[in-house]
Amino acid sequence: MSRRIAASLAIAAAAALALAGCGGGGAAKPADVTFDKDTKAEISFSWWGNDDRAARFEQAIAGFNKEYPNVKVVRNFNAWGDYWTARNTEAAGHALPDVVMMDAGYLGEYASKGLLLDLTPYRENLLPLKGVADNVLGSGTVDGKLESVPLGTNAWSMMYNKDILDKLGIAYPTGDMTWDQLDAFIKKVDAAGASSDPKIYGAEDYTGGFPNFIYHLMQQKNPVFKKDGTPAFSKKDVISFLDSAASLRKAGAFYPIDRSIALSPSGGFLAGESALWFNFSTTVLQGMTDAGTENIGMVTPPLADGEKTHILAPKPSMLLSVSANSKQPEAAAALVDYLVTSPDVAKIFGTSLGTPATQAGRDAIDQQPADTVNLDYLDSISKELTASYPILPSGYGTIEAKWGDLHEQLQYGQITSKQFADELFSEMSLALGS
Repeated sequence: MSRRIAASLAIAAAAALALAGCGGGGAAKPADVTFDKDTKAEISFSWWGNDDRAARFEQAIAGFNKEYPNVKVVRNFNAWGDYWTARNTEAAGHALPDVVMMDAGYLGEYASKGLLLDLTPYRENLLPLKGVADNVLGSGTVDGKLESVPLGTNAWSMMYNKDILDKLGIAYPTGDMTWDQLDAFIKKVDAAGASSDPKIYGAEDYTGGFPNFIYHLMQQKNPVFKKDGTPAFSKKDVISFLDSAASLRKAGAFYPIDRSIALSPSGGFLAGESALWFNFSTTVLQGMTDAGTENIGMVTPPLADGEKTHILAPKPSMLLSVSANSKQPEAAAALVDYLVTSPDVAKIFGTSLGTPATQAGRDAIDQQPADTVNLDYLDSISKELTASYPILPSGYGTIEAKWGDLHEQLQYGQITSKQFADELFSEMSLALGS
C-alpha cells in the first residue's frame, strides 16, 4: 500500500474517530480501589508491531499470569497503519480494547474525546508505577489526568549503515555535522554507490517526515504547537524547511520516490539501499533486522551553521492506556503496571519498546547489539536532552499523515513547497481548528 493511500485511510478513520464524541468516559474510581490477584477477569490488549514483538508480548503476558493466574488476556496486533484504522473504527463505537498501545501523536486526540480512562485514582494500589519518574509520566498526562503510561522513551537520531559505508570507503557521519556537510555527504555516497546493483544512495529526502520538522523548530528554539493545540509555526517555516533540501531533490540525489513507494513501508535504509535513516532511536532494532546487519551506528542529527549544541527531547516511544469503556479497568490497570515496571518484561523486550521507564528495567536488560547502540546513544546525548517533547494536539495523527502524503506529491513534482504549505494549513484548520 502506498503512503498516499495509507494516509487517506488514516484521515478517513480519523473522521470516524471524531464521531466518538465525549461519551463513554468512566466515572473516577476511589483512590483505594483494589483487585485481588485471584479474581477472574478477561481483558483485551492490542498493539502495533510485527511477529517478533508479538512473540515477546506472549512471554510478557505469561509472566503477568504468574501473578494474576485468573486474568485472561485476549491479544491482537496489527501493522502500524492497519492498527490505527482498526482503533479509530472501534473508538467510533466506544469499543476500544481494554488496554490500548498508544502513540504520543494520537494521545491528545483520543484523550480529548473521552476515550481513555484517567488512571490517577488507581495509583495508590493497582498502578503504583514504582520507579517511573514524574517527568516521564508527564508525557502521558493530559489536562492533569494520567491518560497513558510510557513504556519507554527514545530520542531523535540519525542512523547509518556501517556495512554500506565501509564497502564504499566513506567515513562515518558525526554528530557535529552541519546540514551543508550532510548534503555533501549524501552526494559523496551517491557517487560512490552509483555502480552498485542496486544503486546505493546517501539518504531518502530528510524533509519527508514531520518529526524532523519538529526537530528543526526546536533547534531554532521555536514552539511547535500552542496551548490551544493550534500550530505555533507559519507557512513560511514549512516552506523554508522544505526548500532547504530543494537542490538535492531537483538533482535526483535522494533515494527515488518510486522505489521508496514500491518498498513501502520499508524504504531505502531498511532495504539496505541507502546509508542514512532519520528516526527515533528505538527503531534501531528494526533497522538491524530489516537491513540484515548489526553494524548500525547512531549519531545526533545535523546542526545549522552557527549552532553549537543540539536541543533534544526524550519522547515516549509508546504508551499504554486503559479504555474508558473497559468493563474490567482494575485488571487492565494491573496489566499496565506489570508491563511498565517489571524487570522481567524489560529483559524480554530490551530497548525495542524504548529505553525502559525504570532503572530496574534498564539494569535487567541482557544487552543485544540494538540495545547497546540505543543505550549508548541516549547516554551520549544525556546532557543535550534539555527540552520537553511538544504536547501533540488532538488531530496530530492526521497532520503527520497529511505531511507524508503531500511530501510524496512534492517529490513527484506535482506540487510546490508553497502549495504544500497551503494544503497543510488547510488540513490543520480542519483537524486542529486553527
